[in-house]
Amino acid sequence: MIPGLAGGPAPVLVLGATGAVGRGLLERLSKAGVPIIAVSRRVPDAELPNVMWMQHDLAREPLKVETHVLLSAGPLSLARRQLERLPAVRRVIALGSASVRFKQDSPDPDERAMMRELADAELRLGEWAERRAADVTLLRPTLIYGGRHDRNISVIAEAARTKRRLPIAGRGLRQPVHADDLARLMTTLVARQGRGFEVFDLGGGETLPYPDFVRRIASAAGADPSIVQVPAPLLTTGLRVAHLFGRMTTVTPAMIRRQRMDLAVDDTPAREQLGWNPRPFRPSFSPD
Repeated sequence: MIPGLAGGPAPVLVLGATGAVGRGLLERLSKAGVPIIAVSRRVPDAELPNVMWMQHDLAREPLKVETHVLLSAGPLSLARRQLERLPAVRRVIALGSASVRFKQDSPDPDERAMMRELADAELRLGEWAERRAADVTLLRPTLIYGGRHDRNISVIAEAARTKRRLPIAGRGLRQPVHADDLARLMTTLVARQGRGFEVFDLGGGETLPYPDFVRRIASAAGADPSIVQVPAPLLTTGLRVAHLFGRMTTVTPAMIRRQRMDLAVDDTPAREQLGWNPRPFRPSFSPD
């Protein structure tokens, strides 16, 4: 049971319910007997007790529901817009991204635009919390992995399976965060007394140099390619040639540039105040 929620008068509203973190939230809250309204653009692939599904596109318009608690595992900008239609909400737990710290100066204009949108959503969420005297906990994890459609690491895994040598351009640090650890933390925070608008950066259970990060993924994918360090300009040139032939289109020059960057955060406040205790990086490519 989650104190103060199970059997309560209003359900918990969960946004991004079909994503990797959202599914973990639903499973935990449902098991605890918490009534849930789950929102997603896609039709759910599973039914759970205590869960009422609403197929709705929040990008088109907010949803009209009654709830006191909002859990957002989807885009932060949509959660902020939705809050304007929820006058009774006093507790919000939302996922942002540590990318707002790392990609603001990206050479990719689309990434810069996304980070401006994310930073604006954070700012407006804080203003909303102050205006409503509500408790908002914003979690900013580093790279999230885990789940059925793990695009964050599947590109590396596929390359490891098909190539004898994997060229990389740097040794920047990575702190992968498992989606289920985030779902667990968000569930425990529902019963925690909030303290106004709080922001916590979240790293994973290990901090790995990029070559070790790639090797760990390759091993989980059943592959053992040679990891070859290549100067970033040379690797970027090779990537642009590949793009001309319609190959590796999901990889951008900005991604190669970040291989040299430390995408790591100090999550000591979250560990001390929230009990954040993530697992080591153990990727798996077996079905959930």
